[in-house]
Amino acid sequence: MQNLTSREKKTQKLKMVSKESINKSLHTIRNKLGDACLIAVTKYSNFEEIKLAYQCGQKDFGENKVQDLISKSEKCNYPDIKWHFIGHLQSNKVKQLLGVPHLVAIHSIDSIKLVKELIKRKKSFKGSSLKLFFQVNTSGEEEKSGFKSREELVEALKLAQQQLLDKTFLFAGLMTIGRIRTEHFEEDAKNCFEKMVDLKNDISTEFGKIKLSMGMSQDYELALKYGSDYIRVGSKIFKG
Repeated sequence: MQNLTSREKKTQKLKMVSKESINKSLHTIRNKLGDACLIAVTKYSNFEEIKLAYQCGQKDFGENKVQDLISKSEKCNYPDIKWHFIGHLQSNKVKQLLGVPHLVAIHSIDSIKLVKELIKRKKSFKGSSLKLFFQVNTSGEEEKSGFKSREELVEALKLAQQQLLDKTFLFAGLMTIGRIRTEHFEEDAKNCFEKMVDLKNDISTEFGKIKLSMGMSQDYELALKYGSDYIRVGSKIFKG
């Protein structure tokens, strides 16, 4: 009998949703997007569910774990699929990640150390272009990754400009996640998104056009009101 990881067991326990349900959810979200891009998060979704979403016209997908992304990209190797890596990226996984076919963006550049590793491994990327989003810890939570100060972020961006960014590796923008544990969800989400917008405006003169990647299943509508260009939604699509 095949041994399953805890993640695989959890995935198997999730109810398989229908194509109709996925299509309805995608339609509801797309009607609110405006010009923003919807990234369908596949963290707890299997190959068949990803396939159904793709058949419903969804092309952008996001994954949190490098190994899971490698596995899913191999099974869902459609010519026009776009994979976004949206989870915490360990330095020792950078080379593997850059080898994923159809990888178009990394939304979680969260340290100068990671920028240096990308510089070291940039030849491992075989795609045409890769968008990089720098993660900012706008809530100040210790358990959350991301740059915690403007100074640290600017230092990382300058290093990237000098040694990483070119016609292939592109600085796309900033990413943030609303406060994880809170009794005042909407208020705290607003604070996080406001800080992100202020930071974007503050550094845009020096670093050019900046897109925002913020908003998940619980708060994507609020994030859109604050001008988010990319939202990352999973459960609202795949849980019906």
